[in-house]
Amino acid sequence: MLEVKIPIEIQDYKSKVIAGLSLRQIISLGGACLTALPIGVFGRDHISSDILPWFVILVTIPWVLYGFITFQGLKFEDYFRSWISYTFLPRKRVYEDTDGSLLQSIHEELLEEKILQQRIDNGEFEQEE
Repeated sequence: MLEVKIPIEIQDYKSKVIAGLSLRQIISLGGACLTALPIGVFGRDHISSDILPWFVILVTIPWVLYGFITFQGLKFEDYFRSWISYTFLPRKRVYEDTDGSLLQSIHEELLEEKILQQRIDNGEFEQEE
C-alpha cells in the first residue's frame, strides 16, 4: 500500500527536488562547492596545509547554514536578521506602572461601590429583598 505523509501544519511542507533535498538546500550545496573548490585548489600554493581545511570550512559554513538551518520556524537569514536587530540595535523600552494601575482600578471600584451605596441610601434605587 502506498503511504503519503501529510504534515500537520501546511506551512511545514517542503517540496523535494532531488534526493530528498529542497531547491534551497541544493542551491546552498552548490554555492558551498563553488566557493570551497577554488579556495581548496588555488589555496594549496599560498596557504599552509594545516590551515587550509579550516579556512575552507569557515568559508562554507554560511552556505550550509543558509540551506539547512531553521530555528523556531524561521529561515537562517530571518533568524540572523532578528538576532542582529535584537542584540545590536537600540530598542525603545516602555515603562508601565502595573502596581499603580492596579491600585487605581481598585480605587475606582471602591468609589463606584460608594456612589452606588449613597444612591441606595438616598432612595434612588429600590432594594429587592
